[in-house]
Amino acid sequence: MRKLIRNRSVKWALALLVPVLLITALAPLLPLTPPLQTNVKESLAAPSPANLFGTDKLGRDVFSRTVEGIQVSLIVGFSVALLTVSIGMALGTLSGYYGGRADSVVMSVVDIFLAFPSLLLAIGLVAIMGAGTIPVVLAITVADLPRMIRLQRSMVLSLKSRPFLDAARTVSASNRWMMMKHVLPNTIAPMLVAGSITAANAILTEASLSFLGLGITPPAPSLGNIIREGQMYLQQGWWISTLPGLVILMIAIGLHMLSDGIRQVLDPKART
Repeated sequence: MRKLIRNRSVKWALALLVPVLLITALAPLLPLTPPLQTNVKESLAAPSPANLFGTDKLGRDVFSRTVEGIQVSLIVGFSVALLTVSIGMALGTLSGYYGGRADSVVMSVVDIFLAFPSLLLAIGLVAIMGAGTIPVVLAITVADLPRMIRLQRSMVLSLKSRPFLDAARTVSASNRWMMMKHVLPNTIAPMLVAGSITAANAILTEASLSFLGLGITPPAPSLGNIIREGQMYLQQGWWISTLPGLVILMIAIGLHMLSDGIRQVLDPKART
């Protein structure tokens, strides 16, 4: 943890992510205008101390709507990362370690899903399941899970031929013991890096789906649908789309830099 905190990429990532996380966590205690409260007299008001991100066409406070949209984005991003990493490690480990017919079946299904672009696949799944937070999480998880399974399987295949596993076999160690004690611990670090990247990509995908009207539907605020509502007022109210878009950029860059810092700290080759 000390090495992680000292890492330069992690410092920059924390500088970008901590303010966003603090504001989001303390939102119930802050004197924010309710995100759905309208005030037509203050329609398209520019950013000011009273309205940090200005107001939209209905006079709603864009800052409070952005804060609530961040909550949705973080829930989606970290839920997708948790599901893809846990399921991907389980299926990838079993597939790569045992091989055989089960491996062929799993990889055939993975190859079918990898034939579709992840965003296009997520759009199709959301169109089938409907809009909302849970359908969006499930759709993005299904779209990103094949890459996690393939990544975990490739690492397990490389570990199977290592001398320490041969040594464990010579003393009649069980397959379950070798997977829990040797295989999984040696894949956690790369999967943590992949998980943080997946969280960033899931946030961007959720924003894209909401922008297209397939994710979180109005009046519930989401960063994607806030940007969508402001695109028609870019000349009169540039702040409606621009400022929430910058927040998405901060979160995505912060998570990618965090993943790079984790890789540098946990990878011995990167440390040298």
